[in-house]
Amino acid sequence: MRPLVILAKSRWSPAIRREHALAELAASAGHAVSFWERPDDVRRAPAGPAEWVRGLWALGPVGRPLPGIEVHRRSTLLPGHRGGLAERAEGLLLERALRAHPPPPGSTVVATTPWQWYGLRRPPGGRLVFDCADDWGALIPRRGDRMAALYRRIGREADAVVVASQGLAGLFDGPAALVPNGTPASLLQPPRPAPAPRRLGYAGTLSERFDAPLVGALLDLLPGWTIDLYGPCHYSGRGGRPAPELEALLRRPDGRARWHGPVEREGLATALDGSAVLVLPHRRRGAITGDAMKLYDYAARGRPIVSTRWTEGLELSGPPHLLLADGAETFAEAVRGGAQEPAGRADERRRWALANTWQARWEPWARAIFDASGG
Repeated sequence: MRPLVILAKSRWSPAIRREHALAELAASAGHAVSFWERPDDVRRAPAGPAEWVRGLWALGPVGRPLPGIEVHRRSTLLPGHRGGLAERAEGLLLERALRAHPPPPGSTVVATTPWQWYGLRRPPGGRLVFDCADDWGALIPRRGDRMAALYRRIGREADAVVVASQGLAGLFDGPAALVPNGTPASLLQPPRPAPAPRRLGYAGTLSERFDAPLVGALLDLLPGWTIDLYGPCHYSGRGGRPAPELEALLRRPDGRARWHGPVEREGLATALDGSAVLVLPHRRRGAITGDAMKLYDYAARGRPIVSTRWTEGLELSGPPHLLLADGAETFAEAVRGGAQEPAGRADERRRWALANTWQARWEPWARAIFDASGG
């Protein structure tokens, strides 16, 4: 079985993202997995200068959270997407880290952000693969031209490219394998039958795509309703803190919006089951061609789902009975309708989620990234 190296765009904990699910499935299938976390940049140095400096030298794995998986942590100067100099510096540091702890011969190395490509070299007898879940050029418009150039280079040089949605395939020169996101089988355990009435739930990253003013207007139109937010903050330049618009939502005098921070995967089912309606209030900006993991997770719990039209084709690609809204008033109307939907719709959503588990994604993903002798 080929060793697998995943250069992640997140930390191992909380283990809730696409790269975590695929790493766990690979380890379960017998592959030795090295999971390289997103590097800490210089902004974290004051919190732990000695650890940050040690991370510049990537001194070995820092933990083995599951059988077959070892986690590596390292540091960098600036995030690679910040500019040309940051990209080159991060590439050189990544290259040095992989020289210090080289992937075994025959390894498949999977990059998840385009700027990682600068520092990669193909292991002897191995493969270089790119797994694309986001259009980083859309997420970082000022670097859009550079991201497009990196995508074209990756399309020419990679042994395989995997995309989470069909809309991402056009970023690359050459073919790309479509492997959408999924949901863990653990979320398909029977949900609690009695959610809290008049409670909305959201689970996912809180960033510029999350429409906090829309949620505030929604609460004004839904007297007595509350919303619980689960997930990390990734606002640009905020260092994990809420942006002013989210702070305004959380500081409402009525206290009807609550942020609980990140939730581990094993606690997600309980968190989602506490809500009568689950929502996806995203702006139509950034990675509008992506594939939202939260829709799979929401459907697994069977709750009604209301979303903005943040991307094309949600009527066809989303779970059954997905309610779509274009503004606060139509969103509020959809919430009221979802709270009174027929009981059988929950079962239809859960059957859809059962057909879209991460286990169902493993075989096509493995076929795409490993060659015939290793897959």
